[in-house]
Amino acid sequence: MKIEFMQMLEKLTASYNINLTVMTPPFEGIENFDYGLRKALDPQFDWQDFGRLLFQQVPPKTLVFAQGAFELHFAFFFLPDQPDTLLCVGPWSSGAQSAEKVEWCEKNLDAAANQVIREYYNAVRVVDNDILKNMLYAMVSLLYPDGDLASQEWLEFMPLNFLPDIRCFDLPDFKNNLPAELVAERYAAENRVLDAVTQGDTATALSALEALARFRLKPRFSNPIRDQKNLTVILNTLLRKAIERASVHPYYIDQISTKYSLQSEEIVTEEDCHRVQRDMVREYCMYVQQYSLQQYSPLIQKVINHINLHLDSTLSLKSLAALCYISPSYLSNVFKQETGQTLTDYISTQRMARAANLLRTTNATVASVAEDVGILDVNYFTKLFKSATGLTPTRYRREKHDR
Repeated sequence: MKIEFMQMLEKLTASYNINLTVMTPPFEGIENFDYGLRKALDPQFDWQDFGRLLFQQVPPKTLVFAQGAFELHFAFFFLPDQPDTLLCVGPWSSGAQSAEKVEWCEKNLDAAANQVIREYYNAVRVVDNDILKNMLYAMVSLLYPDGDLASQEWLEFMPLNFLPDIRCFDLPDFKNNLPAELVAERYAAENRVLDAVTQGDTATALSALEALARFRLKPRFSNPIRDQKNLTVILNTLLRKAIERASVHPYYIDQISTKYSLQSEEIVTEEDCHRVQRDMVREYCMYVQQYSLQQYSPLIQKVINHINLHLDSTLSLKSLAALCYISPSYLSNVFKQETGQTLTDYISTQRMARAANLLRTTNATVASVAEDVGILDVNYFTKLFKSATGLTPTRYRREKHDR
């Protein structure tokens, strides 16, 4: 049950892009539980003492919701029957800084330190406080079937709610290390998007994109829409390199990259930007699913790419073998071994898939579609198409045509 619970909790915090920190004595590795804020403020901070203080103040069988320094929220609770394991969820923010905190920062910090604090806030996930707390309580309650889980809210939680010494903000560790931690977090989120797209994993890629969106880059233009366009162009460039790693042919990469380069210039609102970025990630993942050849050897990659890009040409085992300077029998054996189907079957499948797409999306005649996929005999094409889809080309168009 505890293993299943931890898996559920990890999925919940990951979906919200919020830290989950396991704290156990001697409390090694917990210094980044708040994305490095406290470490930057006080490089000599006693983390063992901090951990011991948390263990003393969080009661057993209790879910503590605590508001700490800089108006950040955390949740703490012990695992049942494991008094040496304290779980920390957070930090998260429930909204923009309060007017009082903004005034305090402007009054006590110089411009550089104030900018660091603003960037820090941009890196902390903003969520609906009530919804997240209710979800956490419902989840932690699963560990207490007898209903003996208590809940407490601490607004003056001493281990977290300290008044920083403003002299700390002038230390190099604050002005350099904390921004570096946040940049590292942003790059990690960016890499999660690219890794997921390289695998064609749409759900993970979209979730990682949402996590990346919480980081606000320093504006480079006075026009915020220009900044949004630039971010979308940058994402487009990164994604095209990601699917290149997945062995997608440059022909297809150029198609999708050009499409979204044009769409990026049409952005007029921030919502346009988010929509284009989500569509972009979905379609790049689809291209990996459809065109990635990374599981094949270079030889078979070359053959498949040639087939897909020349479906309107005469394609035979002999001509393809000559293209690769190998014998037809060798190509036939290797192709069947790597793809699980014969070369002839693969060519026919790709031609029928291309024909189905043309019938569904264009008004070209059946004869023209047949010619576009390399079959000049319309009757033969009709026979092949019906065998592949169960419908004649004319009926397929009538039933499937995009309107």
